[in-house]
Amino acid sequence: MLCQPADPDREGAGVRVALVAVMACVLLAASALAEETAEPEKTLADVAAQLAAPAVLRGKFEQIREVRMLSNPLHSSGQFLLSDLGLYWRQEEPVASVMIADSERLMQSVGNGPLQSIDVAKNPVVLTFSQSFLGIFKGDEAELRSHFEIGFESGDGSDRWQISLVPVSYPMSEAIESIIIDGREYIETLTVTSRMSETTTISFSDLQSEPGELTEHEIQLYAR
Repeated sequence: MLCQPADPDREGAGVRVALVAVMACVLLAASALAEETAEPEKTLADVAAQLAAPAVLRGKFEQIREVRMLSNPLHSSGQFLLSDLGLYWRQEEPVASVMIADSERLMQSVGNGPLQSIDVAKNPVVLTFSQSFLGIFKGDEAELRSHFEIGFESGDGSDRWQISLVPVSYPMSEAIESIIIDGREYIETLTVTSRMSETTTISFSDLQSEPGELTEHEIQLYAR
């Protein structure tokens, strides 16, 4: 019996089919391995615990405020300190000023002037916002839920996350439309949109949680 000559096209097709099958198996195995080894998506509770972990947080900030009546945005920058004593916010440019806020009081000074208490009874939005600001940085979910509807996004393949806050209680709901917070290990940007569609974006950098206790100098900053 004569042997039929091999059909190169048929053999080539068979090889291609075999290669496709092998590649499919490899891809399926890689996909299964990735699912097994992938980091679980972060939850709001995870991020809240992460933000609450540092006893002290220091850093720099840059703020850009877009006001409808102005053609150019307003820029400011400085340093901040966050601890159990509250928030110490020192603006260095363009005008030097200091603000100290905790759960009960709000104080401010301009230039070399003395710290003066802000009458929170006459400025309830300012007090509520400062309390919420502290709640954001300390990951105080209960404090935030008392004033905002909270949205949370994560799981894009990185460790980034985003929290959206929409005010649900007076007086914040009368002044603020939304607050968007983006971060990774710490908060990186915070964008506030007012009811007048004016936005303030604050970018944070050089964030440090060590030393884990306030220095004597830092304690005195709160006591000014």
